[in-house]
Amino acid sequence: MPDDWDWVEVRNCNYLHEAQFLRSVLDSEGIESFIPDQYTLGVDPLYVAALGGVRLMVRAADVDRANDLLASAGGSPGHNPE
Repeated sequence: MPDDWDWVEVRNCNYLHEAQFLRSVLDSEGIESFIPDQYTLGVDPLYVAALGGVRLMVRAADVDRANDLLASAGGSPGHNPE
């Protein structure tokens, strides 16, 4: 399986809207991303703690570019899982 099929967490946010904003930044630069629990948290935001936060995922091949872009967009490096 190619490495670009692997998904990696680039940010872990406290709120769904924060992850959605960061996702829009990535999408604007052509970096494919997704929020695995987006619909669950949309129905009941109180699940954030049980799920360990709101995960923002990108393809493994895009991790470095995504981290650079999110850092320049004000995505707090403190939320970076690495």
